[in-house]
Formats: sequence, C-alpha cells, structure tokens
Amino acid sequence: MGSRSRFNVLVSLLAAALAAPACAAPLCASYAEQLAAMEVAAEAVRSQVDYLAAPDDPVAARHLAQLELVERDNGERLGALLAACGWPRRSSEGVDAARRAWLVAQQRSDDLPFQRQVVRQLELAALDGEASVIHLATASDRLAVKEGRPQRYGTQLRQVDGCAWDYYPLDDPEHVEARRKRLGLPPLESHKRAINEMVIQENCAPQKN
Repeated sequence: MGSRSRFNVLVSLLAAALAAPACAAPLCASYAEQLAAMEVAAEAVRSQVDYLAAPDDPVAARHLAQLELVERDNGERLGALLAACGWPRRSSEGVDAARRAWLVAQQRSDDLPFQRQVVRQLELAALDGEASVIHLATASDRLAVKEGRPQRYGTQLRQVDGCAWDYYPLDDPEHVEARRKRLGLPPLESHKRAINEMVIQENCAPQKN
C-alpha cells in the first residue's frame, strides 16, 4: 500500500471515529422520549388483547401478533439505544426512563443476545449508582437460568408441583445469601416462603364444601 493510500485509509478511519459520536448524540438526547413512545405503542396494542379469548379466535390472534411485532420492534430500538448510549441513567434520563427500559427488556426475555447486552449495560450503569441493582440482579439471574448456569442472587424460582415453588440452581447458597443481604433482599428461605404462601392463597386454597 502506497503512502497516499495509507493516508486515505487513516483519514477515513478518523472521519468515522469523529462521525460516530455526532450520529449518536441526537439519538441519546431523545433517549427518554423514545422510551416513552415505546411504552405508549406497546400499551395501545396490549389494551386490545383479549387474554381470555378462545385459542382459535382470529381477532384475538391478530392482536397478539400485533403485540409481538411491537414488542420485538421496541426491543430492537432499545438494543440500538443501549449500543449508542448505554443504560438510561437515573441522573440524566430519569427514573421513568430506566423503568421503561426495564419493561421493554422484560418483554424480550427469550432473546439471549439482547439480554446479554442488557446485563452488560446494567452492570456498567450500576457501578456508577445509575441503575437499579435489583434490576441487575434479576436480569443477571434470568440470563444465567436461560443459559443453564447457577444464579448468583436467587431471584428466579420455578414451579416444582401444583402448589410449590423453589429456586433454580444457586451457585453457592451462602454466597447468594451474602449478595442478597448487600442488595437489601430478604433471606432465601423467607422469600421462598412468601412466594409459596401467595401461590397457595391465590391458586391452591382449600375448596369449601
């Protein structure tokens, strides 16, 4: 490669590096507004969904398909925002923006590449005190369960029979307890007992004669 060619390549790389922040700036400046628009779009479609409709109801099926499209689009839009701007910070984008980003992330829990991106950006923001550590713990555990790994915080439970729930595998119960305590979460046994009491009260109460 000649000197002029090398110079042209360096100029192109420099131009790309300088252009990237300029392109990302408008995107990040409207971060909170974009998240609000995502929430409105999803709720507008979700309000039409009849979750009690018969499986072969064509109208209900169409609304569910529309909701899936909106949620997938929201996930893709959030993924682009995460790549350009990181997780929405409470000090700049606000608590509502972080909540809305979290809701979008929940709607795409089976998209593992996206969930890895969510966990990575939550970790970075949480280090600065700009993201919820509970959100980080939940997202981290959910991803671990999906990938077949033990969870670090004990936020994910599974149904083991009709009226009992227990934890997915934990990496080390004693260390999990210590991590939960640092986050202000209740002990594992207390949390599991509360979940099971709620399930029994709602779904498994003894039938009256």
